[in-house]
Amino acid sequence: MSILAGLRFIINTSLLKNNSKGVELELSLSSGKTPILLYTPTQKEKGLIISLTGFSMSGYQDNRIAVVNNAFAKMGYRVITPKINTIDALLIHPSGIEEMKEVIQQITYDQFLNPNKFCPAVFAPSFTAGIAALAIAEMPANSVSSFCLIGSFCDFKSTIEFALTNEKNADDYGMHILMKNFIKYEVGNNLELEALIQTALEDNGLKRQVPLLPNLLAQTNLTTVDLYKKLRYNTEFRRDMMMRAWTKIPDFTSWKNRLDLSKHAHKITCPVTIIHGKDDHVIPSSESVLLNSLLKNHNQKVHLKLSNLLDHGDIKVGFDIISEINKLAKAFNFFMVNIK
Repeated sequence: MSILAGLRFIINTSLLKNNSKGVELELSLSSGKTPILLYTPTQKEKGLIISLTGFSMSGYQDNRIAVVNNAFAKMGYRVITPKINTIDALLIHPSGIEEMKEVIQQITYDQFLNPNKFCPAVFAPSFTAGIAALAIAEMPANSVSSFCLIGSFCDFKSTIEFALTNEKNADDYGMHILMKNFIKYEVGNNLELEALIQTALEDNGLKRQVPLLPNLLAQTNLTTVDLYKKLRYNTEFRRDMMMRAWTKIPDFTSWKNRLDLSKHAHKITCPVTIIHGKDDHVIPSSESVLLNSLLKNHNQKVHLKLSNLLDHGDIKVGFDIISEINKLAKAFNFFMVNIK
């Protein structure tokens, strides 16, 4: 398999980065209009890619996805990044699957956004990739031409347990997202605790040079501060508290089954590219290994690459960089060659 397209993509997302934003337009959904960013190539279009952001404080405006989108556009693809409201709100909920399905369908049939009537490809990182996979699994066959997941989950329960207990992960952004979503089901409504969690998220996600959390902690009730610090720094306490909390979600059984990709992966029939950092401390690479095995039982067009060059989506430099780049390029090439 040629790796030239994959190499070009890696070069354009590393050495020749362009983080300029696309043209902002709107997409009509049943809930109203949502903004999108459209990137159009200067040459004849090869296909359409719906490119999604992870759980970022910057949402659909994230500079990292803009770099990816400009790289794809430079190679001849029309690229659209929509605002997925549940994702931008850092909300973990099955309603995100419904929103994802509608966004993909509406972009597909919009004559202005998809004038060449391409069957769209989907590119998604991290937790969003899992939501996109669940949406594609519920959509009719041939709704998506090619799908690329970067560092996704598969078994939802094991993923959140890992995120809550992995002490090798110095970045607690993902842990705070889980607290934001679930802790209320264990401790009830606690506005002070919610404010501490949200501020910690923003300090991290927005890379504030002067964090706001210390001042907020000084103004907060000591009982709430103690609870927050135990959740943040006591691994066993955090795991026990959070795993109890998520079982108390309303309609827990159906909610849990809906978000468990390991139970639905077999319904994905389009070509799938799975890329994961071997040393990912947020979502373990074992999740992609599991997803690959489940897909291969029903879908022969699957390409898995576990890379030493990635952690949770960011490029690392190592002694084996040449051979690793070639293998990573092959994976990206597999994604692009299947776009129709």
